[in-house]
Amino acid sequence: MRSDARKRLAPDTITIPLPWIKAPVTANRVRGNVHARAAEIRNAHDVAAWAIKQAAPKPFAGCDQITLHYRPKTWHRRDSDGLYPTLKIAVDALVRTGVLPDDSFVCVSATSCRIHEPNGEPPAMWLTAEGITHYEPGVTP
Repeated sequence: MRSDARKRLAPDTITIPLPWIKAPVTANRVRGNVHARAAEIRNAHDVAAWAIKQAAPKPFAGCDQITLHYRPKTWHRRDSDGLYPTLKIAVDALVRTGVLPDDSFVCVSATSCRIHEPNGEPPAMWLTAEGITHYEPGVTP
């Protein structure tokens, strides 16, 4: 992507709700049938793409940060780095649905996972893209 086709208009953030109440794929699960795991990953890709299409975000050229947020139901201790496989699936789905041109460092400066404290609300998972670089008017993604 040519850098002159992109223009930072204003710091912008989008939020995309994800349908999961826990991560469909984690770094902690390393055992099991590889074919079954591949099916789980394909299914998670499809579900993430569906959620992104439902949110209908406007395509953007890139962003400073994409974060996967998770609010669990209970106070059990969890490590946020275990969520990275689910984050990767969600970011790949942004590319697959045409919201993001690619997920390299050129378009996404950083990614992270964040676990929020339970607050009495139902468990939830969502994705945010911050510091969005919009396409210039008239530029088609």
